[in-house]
Amino acid sequence: MDALGHEGRVLATDRDPEAVGATRELLSQYGERARVVQASFDQLREVVTEQGFAPLSGVLFDFGVSSHQIDAAERGFSYREEGPLDMRMNAAAGQPVAVWLAQATAEELERVLREYGEERQARRIARSICQVRTEQPLETTADLRRAVERTRPAFLTKTLARVFQALRIAANQELEQIDAGLNAAIDLLSPGGRLVTLAYHSLEDRRVKQRLAIEVRGCVCPPRMPVCICGRKPTFSRVLPHPQRADAAEVERNRRARSAVLRVYVKAHEG
Repeated sequence: MDALGHEGRVLATDRDPEAVGATRELLSQYGERARVVQASFDQLREVVTEQGFAPLSGVLFDFGVSSHQIDAAERGFSYREEGPLDMRMNAAAGQPVAVWLAQATAEELERVLREYGEERQARRIARSICQVRTEQPLETTADLRRAVERTRPAFLTKTLARVFQALRIAANQELEQIDAGLNAAIDLLSPGGRLVTLAYHSLEDRRVKQRLAIEVRGCVCPPRMPVCICGRKPTFSRVLPHPQRADAAEVERNRRARSAVLRVYVKAHEG
């Protein structure tokens, strides 16, 4: 906030009410210069307009799950902590993962694990989950862990991480939310405005890379066309030629930063 000067304003959004409360307390000293609203990425356009922040000078997306959510056993995000199998970023919306697991077909489970967890043993794990739930309900993170352990994966912790990631992404529609947020930010940024993204796994980062590649390239003519006939000009350019990752010193301070990928773009001036 201090770097923005006396007239700079910040609009912060999060769909987790706990994160909203903590952020409001953190930014309370700045009064009306800092507003915090509970909202998801697909509500960004609406919130920015309602709060009178359009057009925007900069947008920072911090994707994925927060350390607080992972560490809170009662949220059910981590296979390392036993708690209810919930995983919702907003506990007042959607349904807990446990409810979905109780009714999903083996085919649906396999698709989610393969698409959102990039898990090679998706079919075997999906079948194990379906078998276990006939014996007892899958209600806790420990229940799900045991279902995965039955498949005897070569690298248990990595497999568990992929399974929990996949179910969390599906429960919160995270990739669809990223798409909606990026589209809104692209439209809402003023010329010269910066778009910054922090992704924590390949699915998130790939979404950003592919969406912004269209804006950086401009032309949408088929590759077989010898010359551009669409006339579409680039609307964004890269500020950083390559994505940035945490160095060894930062990872030493914060181990969870090891997977973070930073990308920065700037919106082109008209004309």
